[in-house]
Amino acid sequence: MRMDSARRRLAALAVATAAVIVVAQTSSAGAAPGTEGQKPSESRSGTFASHQHGKSDKDLPGAHKAPSAKARSAADKARARVSWSRYGTPTTVVPDGDGAALAKGLPTKPEQTARAYLKANADLFGISADQVDGLKLMSSTPIGKGAAVLLAQEVDGKPFGQDGQVSVGVVDGTVVSVSGALAPVTGTPKPATLSAQDAIKAALADVTMTPGKLTSADAADGWQKYDAAGLTGSQLVRAVVVADPDGTVRSAYQVQVGTADEDPQLYDSIVDARTGEVLSRRSLVDDEVAADHDGNPQWKAFSFSPPLDDSSKDTRQTVCWVAGPGCDQVLSDSAPAAPHHAWDIASGEGGGSYGSFYKLGTTLGANAFSSDGLNSTGRNWLGITPDVRPDRVYDYTFADAWHASRCDPKVLTDPSQPDRDAALGNLFVQHNIMHDFSYQLGFTEKTWNMQSDNYGLGGKGGDPEMGVARSGGNNPATRNNANQSTGADGGVALTNMYLWQPQAGAFYGRCADGDFDNSVIGHEYTHAISNRMVGGGTTGLSGAHAGSMGESWSDLVSTERLIETGAVPDGVDPWVVGPYVTDNNERGIRNFAIDNSPLNYSNFSYDMAGAEVHSDGEIWNAVNYEVRQALIGKYGEPSQKVLASCAAGKTSVDKCGGGRRWIQLMFDSYLLMGTGKVTMVDARDAMLAADKIRYHGDDLDVMWGAFSKRGLGTDATATSTSDTRPHADFATPADANGNITFKIVNGGDDVPNAQIFIGQFSARTTPIAGTTAGLSNKAAFAKGHYTAIAVAPGYGEVPFDFEVTDSSKQTVKVKMQPNLASAAAGATITGGDGMNLSALIDDDEGTNWAFVGEQTKTSVSGKGVLIHLARDSASKIRRVQVSALNRPTNAKDPGGDTGSQSRFSALRQFEVSACTRTATVDCSQAKQFHVVYLSPKDAFQAAKPRPLAPNLTMRSFDIPVTTATDLRFEAITNQCVGNPAYAGKQDNDPNNVTDCATGSPSAFNVRASEFQVFEK
Repeated sequence: MRMDSARRRLAALAVATAAVIVVAQTSSAGAAPGTEGQKPSESRSGTFASHQHGKSDKDLPGAHKAPSAKARSAADKARARVSWSRYGTPTTVVPDGDGAALAKGLPTKPEQTARAYLKANADLFGISADQVDGLKLMSSTPIGKGAAVLLAQEVDGKPFGQDGQVSVGVVDGTVVSVSGALAPVTGTPKPATLSAQDAIKAALADVTMTPGKLTSADAADGWQKYDAAGLTGSQLVRAVVVADPDGTVRSAYQVQVGTADEDPQLYDSIVDARTGEVLSRRSLVDDEVAADHDGNPQWKAFSFSPPLDDSSKDTRQTVCWVAGPGCDQVLSDSAPAAPHHAWDIASGEGGGSYGSFYKLGTTLGANAFSSDGLNSTGRNWLGITPDVRPDRVYDYTFADAWHASRCDPKVLTDPSQPDRDAALGNLFVQHNIMHDFSYQLGFTEKTWNMQSDNYGLGGKGGDPEMGVARSGGNNPATRNNANQSTGADGGVALTNMYLWQPQAGAFYGRCADGDFDNSVIGHEYTHAISNRMVGGGTTGLSGAHAGSMGESWSDLVSTERLIETGAVPDGVDPWVVGPYVTDNNERGIRNFAIDNSPLNYSNFSYDMAGAEVHSDGEIWNAVNYEVRQALIGKYGEPSQKVLASCAAGKTSVDKCGGGRRWIQLMFDSYLLMGTGKVTMVDARDAMLAADKIRYHGDDLDVMWGAFSKRGLGTDATATSTSDTRPHADFATPADANGNITFKIVNGGDDVPNAQIFIGQFSARTTPIAGTTAGLSNKAAFAKGHYTAIAVAPGYGEVPFDFEVTDSSKQTVKVKMQPNLASAAAGATITGGDGMNLSALIDDDEGTNWAFVGEQTKTSVSGKGVLIHLARDSASKIRRVQVSALNRPTNAKDPGGDTGSQSRFSALRQFEVSACTRTATVDCSQAKQFHVVYLSPKDAFQAAKPRPLAPNLTMRSFDIPVTTATDLRFEAITNQCVGNPAYAGKQDNDPNNVTDCATGSPSAFNVRASEFQVFEK
């Protein structure tokens, strides 16, 4: 992304940045698609923007301390299920099984309830009663009749730079959950010997940045700000403490350093205040009643996006603050209660944090402002805003010029700046709608929301959502993305929206201005919600699980908002994120639409990118959609009119059906997580605790059933928020489970070493049952329908499904067939092209054969592998199975595959040739083989905007009956060369290459992961 000097200063305040969505621009020469912001020398993977940006994260040093016998005994006595922190203290404490409470009969005031529980369980939490008294109250936020009480440790008046917080969920003197990471503090820290400037220099050196002279600026809330010569953006520092696993406390500095330019590098680091050692590091860039003013402010904005079939149609609605002629929607009906004001008033005092920049009659207001980011330098910190409209009627012309011109760069230099003001107006409206929608669900001043003025209602002001439209639009390297940088409460929150454009071997959407896709705007805004509300407004989300859920929460809140406010047009799937910018109404920017996903908890890391927050976030999407539908099954779904009233906070959530009940519990759960380092199990427990607090546990049965159907059942676990192989469990504690025995056979014989995977993926998925060591062939399942896959060495992959209707014992028989092309059965590779040849016959979709010809510009057509089948005598072959699923970029396959790993290099069409060995024919030469099968051109069909993992998994192909001892598997085309969706000139930008076959190195590479052969 590209930022001007003002946004550079603001971005230095960021504590969490979340990218939506996709890809960084590749050069016209066809650089490999990959992570937003990575330098050319760095590894790039797939076509999703990675959550990790810049230098990799670093955890605090020291091996995790095991919980003491006293703590484990206390957990047993409490009948609680506990996960443990690096200090051997709890990170999550919830009742075991479906228990309703951890403790009852405590003082009824929320803070007193929380402190009383912590004191009564001092052995469990590893702190003394006096230390409990010393915990600082950060917030006590109502949840129905209960509350989430957030308490924080301090030592010598200094906060913890990491951990040291606990959130206690309470209601009527009852404790239902605890989440956080308290440290068993021993002694006092040795005083700092280094200065704040020393800490800044150490943190910068750690990320290979060298500052010039440091100049001190204003300090606020314990933070000091320094400007560093030679670096863009201010560097922030504050004195903190951190604890080692044994409780020893160190003096330290928390430092937020970096540079915010076109390729931003921003980090939150903990620096030892005596040695200067950087103890931890986290990247902050992740790539998604105006009575005293005249007039009734009105805006023209899209309710959803321009029409998907003809985006040139201006279907914008007129939204007004109060009712008036020509108004399609009245905004004050859904706005928070007084003293809040109309959107275009920055504060009750007429300026708020904007100071002299305040102008009534433009896109600056109390909750948000929007400015144009087309050019990234030479502008004031507010950027360019639309012309002032004294009548407060913001009706800007919409011409759809970027799309209509097919990405002609002349549009961007047109002095009239077509659509600029319409984009700014739409972005401004959507940010305000998201503010009001989330406010009604609990994202208020007290829970660290974003407003210029907090009107004395709690929290810190001066932090409106800043929307940058067309960010870096004149730089062709900034396309196909959106992101959100979110500072701690009181720090600035910043959204960058980008232009979208087809790119060779990277992305094939439409020419679109992202400022008009409201599902993407809502996604980005929700990153600010989750990063503020989880962990108490300061910590943000970190780790693979938390980052994945951050992406999911953004998808879920954005889509639910559009549904509840009636914004989704007919014919558009409301559960697709980004249908306008991607030109795909089936899946949008994701592998699956939220309402049509097969994913479950065991699939963590399933995608070709490996563990990746966007694809793994789709697991949490599937889980939550299951929970939502279960609650709708119980409470129904009201009319659109009632839903709109619910979204506006005018109707009690108890009367709003299952969907509103679900999203309210989601927002409540944020407050019950005392740290941003949470797992999906932790978040599940927080939602269940929220139901106990708000609804007295009325929904635990259906919620447990839904969680369990997606693998987050009773015994689901994760070792940490970075656990990429968590343990799934499909049994519920709240209902009877079916007891399934998997009988895996070949004819009448049991198949050894088999594994059963739930869902549609076996690669990078954790098995639930099997006959191999460490697995049982029995498992319990909540009621429901399940799809599954069986895999075993020497046998072909078998998809199957089964139904669990009651608690009876059931045997599911899985019939497997010998795979004649399996190395485990005796098949061998006798020759071929490329590398990792044996990966094609290893019974594993997680590895792949690769031909990498990008350096020599060699065609992939005809490149293949020779396979001697498992039997010496000729076999009668009737069927083959092929998978084109790529392995992750960072996987280390034997053979040294170092070529550009891209979804576009995946196999599309293939050919099978046969040979039978005789005394004179050894099947070692191409001329000895004859073609027996040519697959369809779209054997692995992928659509715009890019190939997806579900497009490339195992497929079965019937072939003419063929007798052979050897087969040759050949690639004919890959996705880049053979898919017409990625071919030809797709825009009018003379400097942009869109044809994959001529503009991407993927054209010269091909990969396939599995080739299986069967007699019947």
